[in-house]
This record gives sequence, structure tokens and C-alpha cells, in this order.
Amino acid sequence: MDKSKLLKKLRKPKRTTLIAALAVVVIGIWGITALLGGNKSASANVAHTKLAKTELINSVDVSGSIKSKNTQKVYSTLSYSVKEIYVNIGDKVEAGEPLAQLDTSSLELDIAQQRSTFEASQKTGTINLESKKRIYEDTKKQYENGMNTELLNAENSLKSAENDLTTKKNTYENNVESYKFGAVSKQELDQSEAGYKLAQNTYNKAAASLEAAKIKAAQDVKTAEANYNSALADYNNDSQKIALDKLEKNLADATIKAPISGVVTAVYAEAGSPGNGLLFVVEDAEKLTITTYVKEYDADKVKPGQMVNIKTDATEDELFAGQVVRISPASTKTANGTTDTSNTTVEFETEVDILEPDDQLKIGMNARLNIIIEKKADVYSVPYDAVSVNNQGQSIVYILTGENGRQRMEETVVEVGMMTDYYTEISGEGLADGVLVVNNAASAGTGDKARPGAAMK
Repeated sequence: MDKSKLLKKLRKPKRTTLIAALAVVVIGIWGITALLGGNKSASANVAHTKLAKTELINSVDVSGSIKSKNTQKVYSTLSYSVKEIYVNIGDKVEAGEPLAQLDTSSLELDIAQQRSTFEASQKTGTINLESKKRIYEDTKKQYENGMNTELLNAENSLKSAENDLTTKKNTYENNVESYKFGAVSKQELDQSEAGYKLAQNTYNKAAASLEAAKIKAAQDVKTAEANYNSALADYNNDSQKIALDKLEKNLADATIKAPISGVVTAVYAEAGSPGNGLLFVVEDAEKLTITTYVKEYDADKVKPGQMVNIKTDATEDELFAGQVVRISPASTKTANGTTDTSNTTVEFETEVDILEPDDQLKIGMNARLNIIIEKKADVYSVPYDAVSVNNQGQSIVYILTGENGRQRMEETVVEVGMMTDYYTEISGEGLADGVLVVNNAASAGTGDKARPGAAMK
């Protein structure tokens, strides 16, 4: 590894945490005297690490409070006083379970009176509806069967006029021929002509009357149908029925019920006080989440889907599993919706879901979260300062070799892997369980002798 790159990596800001899960990194702190070469000798307390496979975790540490993913505020718009309250804060309830009952004694009287008014209205409406229906059906039947009185009269008048016209026409035509031979007088001819014209006029009027009767008969059916539909609409949309339905809905709503299954976390209802406004808060305790805030320098590391270790003060060291579900694409906003620039600390709202419900976790608890950015299992790790870079640009550590009293520090080339705030993953030849690595490479030198000194605590 390039020397400048390693040094830069070793000097990065410390903002994450190591969690050892598969094994424990045992740091033995020994006092030894190192002979530093030439005529120079010095006694120094040198700490070292005994290698053992472990798990390295890079995490972003944040905090927040536990809340429900589904919070329902229970309101009422009714002004009746609260008669009885069935629940207390902390009670578990099922969806639809009664939380309180309003006093509906006056409402029940109103319902009885309105029902009486409605029933009377229904009776009148039923009579009117049946009458309009009968008229419509009769009118339609008469029209379809050709039994409409006005239409029949018009048809009879037309037939009579047609017969008269035929007779008068024949008489006139016969008189015209007879007049040529002097069989009839001019007066008789003129009279037959006048009779023929009058019969023609009467026939035309009768034909027009029949057409008008047909139109009127069809219109009568439409009018009767419209009257029936109007009566039916009035029957179904009776204002008295609407008023009764509203009162009965108020009666049902006067029993205040839980909108969801969960825990009652607030009770604002008071017996004897008006029941309008906010009465209860019910929250789903099975689906919990934590809203936290990630600093600007960690925002690019945190992604949805990352696992989270969660602890609370109440549960001490017990771990609960969580997962990042959302990180805001923009920093925290002010009340008017603009980015908050008044604070030099820029933060991004982040939501973490608790994966499995647990009775120990309560809504409102403060929680400490380790958002796992990177994790490696079954690796060797040493303190940051145990790794250095030699003149060839190689990453090295110093290993203690030999027995007590004749120990030496040997430079060993290693590969550097994952790095946390405090520990660095190393691999390479010569590394094995139980190998002792000097914690501070700057204080060691190849070939230096070491002998045990007083143990440090």
C-alpha cells in the first residue's frame, strides 16, 4: 500500500464503532524494556495485542426515540357530554373496541320523535307513489293497446268524415255528368259541389285531430311516467328519512371506538365534559420505528436496507434488530419549509424500522442505534497505531518473537483491509492465533530486544 494513502487512511476522523461478535480481541498490556540499539537503552511500557479472529463492524452511531408507524388520533364532532370512559393509558385495544360512551339520552328522544314523523311521511309517500304508479301503468297500457279514449274518438271521427266525403264526392261527380244532359239543374249541381267541399274540409280536420290525438296519447304516457319517477324519488329521498338517518348515525358515533388495534397512549376525554374534539390517541405497538438524524459527513454512507443494532437504557445491553427504511434526500427543514441554515450542523432525517416486536420496547423510549455500514467476520485486527509503513511503502506491524526474557520485535509485512475508528484488519504470512503484535509501531524497531517488566493495568 502507498505510504501516503495508508497514513491518510490512518488519520481519518473517528466516527464509527467496533463491535466484536464472533471473538474477542484481547489486548495484553505488558511492561517490557526495549534495548533501542547502540549505547542507548530505555525502559518502556509496551502494549501488545494477542491475535484472535474477530468481527469488525463499521457503524454510524445515532440516537432517537421509539414511536409507532401507525398513530391514530380519535376525534368526535358530537357535543354530547362524556358519560363513561372504558380505557386508561397503556391499555391494549382491538380495532372497533369501545373507548368511551357519550350521553345520548336527549339524542334518543330526538330519534323517537323523528322516527314518528318519518313513518307518517312514509305512509303519505306510499299512497302517493302507488297512485302515480297505477296512473302510469294504466296510461301506458291504454296507449299500447289502442284503447285511449281521445284517440278512439278521433279515429271514429275520421272514419265518419271519410265515408261522408266519399258519398259527397260521388254525388257531385254524378251531378256534373247529369248536368251536361240537362238531367239536373244548375242549382242542384252547385249544391252538390258545396256539399263535396264541406265534406273534404271536415275530413281534413278529422285527420289532423287524429294526429294530434296520437301525439297527446304518447305525451300522456311520458307525463305519467315522469310523475311516477318524481314520486319514487320523493319517496326514496324523503327529507324526514335523511334527518332520521343523521340522528341514528350520531347515536352510533356516540360510542367512541378504537380505529386500529394497538395501545392507548393518550386519554383526553373527561367524564362530564363535552365529547367533541380530540379524545384519545391509539398507536400500533407491533409496528415500531425510530426517527433519527444523521450528520452531514455520514449521510453518504447510510442507505436504505442497512441493518441496525438497537439498544435502550431500559434494556441495557440487549440488542434489537432494525433496518434503515428511509433517509431524507435533503437536510432538515425549518417550520416554513426552507433548509435550516441557522445551525452549522447539517443533519438528514432517517427512519429505522424495528424488525421484530418486543414487549420490552415501549413507545417513547430513548434508543441508541448503530447503523452497520460495513461488516467483516473471522479476521485479524489490531489497533490503528499498530500498523505503519516502511521505506519500501509496505504496510508493516511488529511481532514479538522469542520467549520471556529473550523477546524481539520483528517487522512483518501485512495487507491492510477494513478499517474502523480504532482497529485495522490485517492479513499476511506469519499471522496466526496467539501471535503478539505491538500496539504502537512508532515505538518499536526491528531486532530490538524486549524483556518482561511489571504488568500494567
